Amino acid sequence: MSEVSGKAFDLKLLRRVLAYTKPYKKLFYGGILLTILLGAVGTTRPILIKYTIDHFVMIPDAAGLLNYTLLMVFLLLVETILQFAFIYSANYLGQSVIRDIRVLLFEKLIKLRLSFFDKTPIGTLVTRAVSDIETIADIFAEGLLVIFGDLFKIAVMIGAMFYFFDWKLVLISLSVVPLLYFATRWFQRAIKVTFQDVRNQVARLNAFVQEHLSGMMIVQAFHREDAELIRFKAINKSHMDANIRSIWYFSIFLPIIEVLSAVSIGLAVWYGGISAAIGGQVTFGDLTAILIFINMLFRPLRQLADRFNTLQMGMVASERVLKLLDQEEKIQDHGELNPTEIRGEIEFKDVWFSYLPNEWILKGLSLKIKQGETLAIVGTTGAGKSTIINLVNRFYDIQKGQILLDGVDVRDYTLEGLRSQMALVLQDVFLFSDTIKENVTLGSPIPIEELNQAARLIGVDTLLDKLPGSWEFRVGERGGSLSSGQRQLLAFLRAYVSKPSVLILDEATSSIDTHTELLIQKAIDKLTEGRTSIIIAHRLATIQKADRILVMDHGQIIEEGNHAELIQKEGAYHRLYEMQFNKIEAEA
Repeated sequence: MSEVSGKAFDLKLLRRVLAYTKPYKKLFYGGILLTILLGAVGTTRPILIKYTIDHFVMIPDAAGLLNYTLLMVFLLLVETILQFAFIYSANYLGQSVIRDIRVLLFEKLIKLRLSFFDKTPIGTLVTRAVSDIETIADIFAEGLLVIFGDLFKIAVMIGAMFYFFDWKLVLISLSVVPLLYFATRWFQRAIKVTFQDVRNQVARLNAFVQEHLSGMMIVQAFHREDAELIRFKAINKSHMDANIRSIWYFSIFLPIIEVLSAVSIGLAVWYGGISAAIGGQVTFGDLTAILIFINMLFRPLRQLADRFNTLQMGMVASERVLKLLDQEEKIQDHGELNPTEIRGEIEFKDVWFSYLPNEWILKGLSLKIKQGETLAIVGTTGAGKSTIINLVNRFYDIQKGQILLDGVDVRDYTLEGLRSQMALVLQDVFLFSDTIKENVTLGSPIPIEELNQAARLIGVDTLLDKLPGSWEFRVGERGGSLSSGQRQLLAFLRAYVSKPSVLILDEATSSIDTHTELLIQKAIDKLTEGRTSIIIAHRLATIQKADRILVMDHGQIIEEGNHAELIQKEGAYHRLYEMQFNKIEAEA
């Protein structure tokens, strides 16, 4: 992540955060008004106490004492109501802002190119979208507005003290303020660095936990429990150390505030007591009120550390979230064509592509897929098979060459228009933690009769009959309550009901049992009927009916033809077929 700014506070960053309050201007300025009123009401009470002591206690007046006591009770009730209104409005403002930011962030995330997710831990992104954004809400609820209110109250109280009391008494009482200022500046600078470190460690911890919970099967299968526990302890220790460093600064700063407060009260009692005793300008009402003022003055100063803590954490979280919002790693969507139907003719013209600079996966690839043709692509791992489908869907953009769909560059289509004409079935099927119906339709309003008919054609009807609730059966996280074969069948059904013009199967039959494979083999004929299809497969038995088969190696086509033609050539395809055939015989 970025380096920590040397500034204790970033006003430019704060202005960006405040820009999100524009839809809630009335609420924001209402909160400011409430803080002003709270400062004014809070300052009035010590003045009334001074007046009451000097006029109704030192000179006994029971009626006047009662009236002013009731007035102070009334002001206390008013202050309580204002405090309630402020807390509610500030929190409402904070929640409204983070709701908007979270929507913007999720919208940004779902449009980022896949290469961004290849290099960014999911746990880190979860931290940004959940806990970091929640922390931003505290900028308004417990940070900025409260700090403004406290500072305003401090300014009003100091002004009132100089106006209503002997200026010498006030100066002597507040002579510790310069020390307090320097202590606060030191604390601000130190705490920002520690909070950056805390948020870094939180993101690191979240990423580690999420990754290892997702990969728990590997951890246990390779007996890595103890080793991973050691790594977790180290990361957890770093997280604790970061928090301890912030606690250390608080442990110094808060006692300094307490000591300075006690010194200020002591100076007020010393000077004010002597002056009152010898009949000077300081009255007992003045002395009582000044002690109340000092307590009221140092109370927000004590809390200011916590307020600044909250604000600083919110600003650190804001910096992280806004940098993610500023990400420009997304596929450029400048195309204007948004077809409702395409023929499905695909052509690669001298295409060069690499995921990393100068490490070419495809090297001048040229191929043409006719409308309605079923093209199979085979080859060893790393040959570039899956890269082809990533480029057809524009999950990644090529560095050189051109990819045409119906004779038009794929970049001239809108991403929505392009991808709405394609359906993709992957080897690792992803299902959301929802019902089968939602996973198949992905929210599209498809009539249940149409779904049932599609299920019969694909062979999923028998699966649905066995599951409680049929279409309403919840598949669990990532479809964990279903077998891999059942998930594959649902992926085929999802592709079928989307009615694509181009069908892409990426190793879609490589992890299923023989019975399920037979079901899918029957479904493939229905799926590929009347549409362009690209099939990438390790199991060569699944592609023998393909119109054409490409054999790839190191990003280039080394053989081409149908199954019978390639077998007769006795080349790379023949060797792959023989290896699989012999392996099947050996397993049998």
